[in-house]
Amino acid sequence: MAHPSSIRPVLEKISRNLTPNFYITNDDEEIIDALVDNGKMMQDFSVSQVTSFLADQDFCLAFYFADEVDRGFSMYIIRDFSVNIREMIQLEYVLDQIMDHGYNYHLFHAARSKVDEMLYMAPTFRAMWEKKDKTEEE
Repeated sequence: MAHPSSIRPVLEKISRNLTPNFYITNDDEEIIDALVDNGKMMQDFSVSQVTSFLADQDFCLAFYFADEVDRGFSMYIIRDFSVNIREMIQLEYVLDQIMDHGYNYHLFHAARSKVDEMLYMAPTFRAMWEKKDKTEEE
């Protein structure tokens, strides 16, 4: 029998909307399917890493954690990201909070940079997809 300290804790699967347009999941099967479908599946599972991609008009930020205690995937999705800027800013805030708590600064800083890049590009995507800026309508 394995020593109790060597048993990996079973993490509860979480898949929920934080807002109507901000979704989070740690369901490995769901995340792997999305990564494979979008040609972003990680190849090296010895290191923690982050990738981002667009699935239709949704911004997806996927993590793989290689830490023995926290091994597995996590993904944040901002639906229709080019018009849901507030949710993108909320995602930045979440990443900032994680960094402030000292968890894998380099990984989460890289993730925050990916969000920043997409925020910068949001007006271009809105124009390309012929969408209106929600903040201008309010």
